[in-house]
Amino acid sequence: MNSKTFLFFILFTLTLLSKEVLVFNEEILVLFAFGTFVFLVYNFASNLISEDLDSRANKIREEFHFYKDIQEKTLSHLILYHNKQKLLSEEIKSIFLILKKDIDIIISSYSKLFSKLFINAIEDKLKKIVSSESKLNLILQNKINDQLCYYLISMYTTYKDKKLLESFLLNSITFLSSVK
Repeated sequence: MNSKTFLFFILFTLTLLSKEVLVFNEEILVLFAFGTFVFLVYNFASNLISEDLDSRANKIREEFHFYKDIQEKTLSHLILYHNKQKLLSEEIKSIFLILKKDIDIIISSYSKLFSKLFINAIEDKLKKIVSSESKLNLILQNKINDQLCYYLISMYTTYKDKKLLESFLLNSITFLSSVK
């Protein structure tokens, strides 16, 4: 404020007081004191308040930039971890496919091995059966041969006629040759 305005304001106030337009009571005194306070603060402390507000604004701006930098770093770390997780997932999938192929190979190998062992076991049992069957056939053949010899000898000794004996032997030989 310049001095003319200030002088005018004081004169105007004194005129109001002298004509009793403005009566001094508690409210007017409080209003006058508040107006004086605002005038003094505006004229003498405005630079201090402005500097304090500017310093607080700078401090808030610095904190904002600090937290913004932290947020950017956090986001970049999260993106990096996400990329690493994707790579790890792809590697796990490839390892899983390789293991699946290896397991399929192992299963087919064991399947072939099992079938070979099963076939060998069956062949061994069949060989044993054939062997025991051939032994049994040999024993039966020997027994039949012995009984047949005994029968032929007993029949041969009972026939006294030579022609009858020859016909009996020929019939026996043809019958035996037809049996397989």
